[in-house]
Amino acid sequence: MGMTLFTTPILAPILRFFSHWILKVIGWRCVGAIPKDINKCILIVAPHTSNWDFAYFILSVFELRLNLRVLIKHTLFVGPLGWFLRYCGGIPVDRRAASARVRSLSDRLADSESFVLLITPEGTRSPNKNWKSGFYHMAQEAGVPIVVAYLDAAIKEIGIDHVVNPTGDKDGDIKKIKAFYDTKQGVKPENYAS
Repeated sequence: MGMTLFTTPILAPILRFFSHWILKVIGWRCVGAIPKDINKCILIVAPHTSNWDFAYFILSVFELRLNLRVLIKHTLFVGPLGWFLRYCGGIPVDRRAASARVRSLSDRLADSESFVLLITPEGTRSPNKNWKSGFYHMAQEAGVPIVVAYLDAAIKEIGIDHVVNPTGDKDGDIKKIKAFYDTKQGVKPENYAS
Protein backbone atom coordinates (compact mmCIF):
# COMPACT_ATOMS: atom_id res chain seq x y z
CA MET A 1 0.00 0.00 0.00
CA GLY A 2 2.93 2.33 0.49
CA MET A 3 3.68 4.83 3.19
CA THR A 4 1.01 7.33 4.15
CA LEU A 5 0.72 10.23 6.53
CA PHE A 6 -0.59 7.75 9.11
CA THR A 7 2.49 5.48 8.96
CA THR A 8 5.38 7.89 8.35
CA PRO A 9 8.07 7.41 11.03
CA ILE A 10 8.58 10.43 13.29
CA LEU A 11 5.71 12.42 11.69
CA ALA A 12 2.89 9.99 12.59
CA PRO A 13 3.83 9.84 16.31
CA ILE A 14 4.08 13.66 16.41
CA LEU A 15 0.64 14.00 14.81
CA ARG A 16 -0.71 11.34 17.21
CA PHE A 17 0.61 13.33 20.18
CA PHE A 18 -0.96 16.60 18.97
CA SER A 19 -4.24 14.89 18.08
CA HIS A 20 -4.41 13.32 21.55
CA TRP A 21 -3.66 16.68 23.16
CA ILE A 22 -6.23 18.59 21.07
CA LEU A 23 -8.96 16.02 21.73
CA LYS A 24 -8.20 16.09 25.45
CA VAL A 25 -8.29 19.90 25.59
CA ILE A 26 -11.66 20.07 23.83
CA GLY A 27 -13.05 17.25 25.98
CA TRP A 28 -13.38 14.44 23.43
CA ARG A 29 -12.24 10.85 23.92
CA CYS A 30 -11.56 7.88 21.64
CA VAL A 31 -12.54 4.30 22.43
CA GLY A 32 -12.25 0.91 20.79
CA ALA A 33 -10.05 -0.50 18.05
CA ILE A 34 -10.25 -2.59 14.92
CA PRO A 35 -9.83 -6.19 16.13
CA LYS A 36 -6.23 -7.35 15.67
CA ASP A 37 -7.27 -10.29 13.50
CA ILE A 38 -8.83 -7.94 10.90
CA ASN A 39 -6.22 -6.51 8.53
CA LYS A 40 -8.59 -5.44 5.77
CA CYS A 41 -12.09 -4.06 6.02
CA ILE A 42 -14.54 -1.34 5.11
CA LEU A 43 -14.65 1.14 8.00
CA ILE A 44 -17.89 3.09 8.01
CA VAL A 45 -18.44 6.16 10.17
CA ALA A 46 -21.57 8.16 10.95
CA PRO A 47 -23.27 10.42 11.73
CA HIS A 48 -21.73 12.86 9.28
CA THR A 49 -23.73 16.02 9.93
CA SER A 50 -21.14 18.78 9.48
CA ASN A 51 -17.53 19.45 8.61
CA TRP A 52 -16.82 19.41 12.37
CA ASP A 53 -17.77 15.72 12.54
CA PHE A 54 -15.09 15.08 9.92
CA ALA A 55 -12.49 17.23 11.73
CA TYR A 56 -13.03 15.40 15.02
CA PHE A 57 -12.85 12.03 13.29
CA ILE A 58 -9.59 12.93 11.52
CA LEU A 59 -8.04 13.74 14.91
CA SER A 60 -9.25 10.37 16.19
CA VAL A 61 -7.61 8.54 13.26
CA PHE A 62 -4.22 9.19 14.81
CA GLU A 63 -5.43 8.45 18.35
CA LEU A 64 -6.94 5.13 17.22
CA ARG A 65 -3.79 4.33 15.18
CA LEU A 66 -5.68 3.78 11.93
CA ASN A 67 -4.02 3.63 8.52
CA LEU A 68 -6.90 4.61 6.29
CA ARG A 69 -7.63 4.90 2.61
CA VAL A 70 -10.36 7.29 1.53
CA LEU A 71 -12.12 7.93 -1.78
CA ILE A 72 -11.55 11.38 -3.30
CA LYS A 73 -12.87 12.85 -6.56
CA HIS A 74 -10.40 11.91 -9.33
CA THR A 75 -10.24 15.42 -10.81
CA LEU A 76 -8.35 16.65 -7.71
CA PHE A 77 -5.39 14.33 -8.37
CA VAL A 78 -3.35 16.79 -10.40
CA GLY A 79 0.36 17.54 -9.94
CA PRO A 80 1.66 18.00 -6.38
CA LEU A 81 -1.87 18.00 -4.96
CA GLY A 82 -2.36 14.49 -6.38
CA TRP A 83 0.82 13.28 -4.67
CA PHE A 84 -0.25 14.86 -1.37
CA LEU A 85 -3.75 13.35 -1.53
CA ARG A 86 -2.25 9.88 -2.15
CA TYR A 87 0.14 10.43 0.77
CA CYS A 88 -2.93 11.21 2.92
CA GLY A 89 -4.48 7.86 1.90
CA GLY A 90 -6.55 9.21 -0.98
CA ILE A 91 -7.74 6.98 -3.81
CA PRO A 92 -8.91 8.78 -6.96
CA VAL A 93 -12.46 7.82 -7.91
CA ASP A 94 -14.68 8.74 -10.83
CA ARG A 95 -18.12 9.12 -9.25
CA ARG A 96 -19.87 8.73 -12.60
CA ALA A 97 -18.94 5.03 -12.84
CA ALA A 98 -20.45 3.57 -9.66
CA SER A 99 -20.58 -0.13 -10.60
CA ALA A 100 -17.05 -0.11 -12.05
CA ARG A 101 -15.82 1.67 -8.92
CA VAL A 102 -17.37 -0.99 -6.64
CA ARG A 103 -15.77 -3.79 -8.68
CA SER A 104 -12.35 -2.07 -8.81
CA LEU A 105 -12.28 -1.35 -5.08
CA SER A 106 -13.56 -4.84 -4.23
CA ASP A 107 -10.70 -6.33 -6.27
CA ARG A 108 -8.19 -4.02 -4.60
CA LEU A 109 -9.45 -5.01 -1.14
CA ALA A 110 -9.38 -8.71 -1.98
CA ASP A 111 -5.84 -8.53 -3.41
CA SER A 112 -4.29 -6.51 -0.56
CA GLU A 113 -2.76 -7.90 2.60
CA SER A 114 -3.77 -4.86 4.60
CA PHE A 115 -6.38 -2.31 3.56
CA VAL A 116 -8.81 -0.17 5.59
CA LEU A 117 -11.17 1.84 3.41
CA LEU A 118 -13.12 4.64 5.12
CA ILE A 119 -16.65 5.32 3.86
CA THR A 120 -19.35 7.68 5.13
CA PRO A 121 -22.49 5.79 4.07
CA GLU A 122 -24.79 8.80 4.35
CA GLY A 123 -22.98 10.31 1.37
CA THR A 124 -23.87 13.86 2.44
CA ARG A 125 -23.91 16.18 5.45
CA SER A 126 -27.65 16.79 4.91
CA PRO A 127 -30.41 14.54 6.28
CA ASN A 128 -30.50 11.37 4.15
CA LYS A 129 -32.57 8.30 5.00
CA ASN A 130 -31.37 6.48 1.88
CA TRP A 131 -27.76 5.59 2.49
CA LYS A 132 -25.47 4.71 -0.37
CA SER A 133 -25.00 0.93 -0.35
CA GLY A 134 -21.69 0.74 -2.23
CA PHE A 135 -19.83 0.07 1.04
CA TYR A 136 -21.95 -3.05 1.58
CA HIS A 137 -21.47 -4.36 -1.97
CA MET A 138 -17.69 -3.77 -1.78
CA ALA A 139 -17.40 -5.63 1.52
CA GLN A 140 -19.49 -8.53 0.27
CA GLU A 141 -17.67 -8.86 -3.06
CA ALA A 142 -14.23 -8.63 -1.43
CA GLY A 143 -15.19 -10.97 1.43
CA VAL A 144 -14.18 -8.46 4.10
CA PRO A 145 -16.02 -7.27 7.22
CA ILE A 146 -17.61 -3.89 7.82
CA VAL A 147 -16.22 -2.19 10.91
CA VAL A 148 -18.66 0.24 12.51
CA ALA A 149 -17.13 3.48 13.80
CA TYR A 150 -19.09 6.39 15.20
CA LEU A 151 -18.99 9.93 16.46
CA ASP A 152 -21.29 10.96 19.32
CA ALA A 153 -21.26 14.69 20.05
CA ALA A 154 -23.72 14.24 22.94
CA ILE A 155 -21.02 12.54 25.00
CA LYS A 156 -17.98 13.80 23.02
CA GLU A 157 -16.85 10.33 22.03
CA ILE A 158 -15.44 8.82 18.86
CA GLY A 159 -15.03 5.09 18.66
CA ILE A 160 -15.03 1.76 16.95
CA ASP A 161 -17.93 -0.31 18.20
CA HIS A 162 -18.47 -3.59 16.37
CA VAL A 163 -17.93 -5.65 13.24
CA VAL A 164 -20.62 -6.68 10.74
CA ASN A 165 -20.01 -9.57 8.39
CA PRO A 166 -22.29 -9.13 5.37
CA THR A 167 -24.90 -11.90 5.30
CA GLY A 168 -26.19 -11.16 1.80
CA ASP A 169 -29.34 -9.59 3.25
CA LYS A 170 -28.29 -6.03 2.36
CA ASP A 171 -31.46 -4.34 3.55
CA GLY A 172 -31.56 -6.27 6.84
CA ASP A 173 -27.87 -5.72 7.58
CA ILE A 174 -28.01 -1.99 6.78
CA LYS A 175 -31.18 -1.62 8.88
CA LYS A 176 -29.31 -3.05 11.90
CA ILE A 177 -26.32 -0.76 11.27
CA LYS A 178 -28.60 2.28 10.99
CA ALA A 179 -30.38 1.32 14.22
CA PHE A 180 -27.01 1.52 15.98
CA TYR A 181 -26.28 4.96 14.51
CA ASP A 182 -29.74 6.19 15.51
CA THR A 183 -28.43 6.13 19.10
CA LYS A 184 -25.58 8.52 18.22
CA GLN A 185 -25.65 12.28 17.74
CA GLY A 186 -23.65 14.32 15.26
CA VAL A 187 -22.46 17.87 15.86
CA LYS A 188 -25.57 19.12 14.00
CA PRO A 189 -28.20 16.50 14.94
CA GLU A 190 -30.80 18.14 12.71
CA ASN A 191 -28.74 16.98 9.72
CA TYR A 192 -29.16 13.27 10.54
CA ALA A 193 -32.15 11.31 9.26
CA SER A 194 -32.97 8.07 11.07
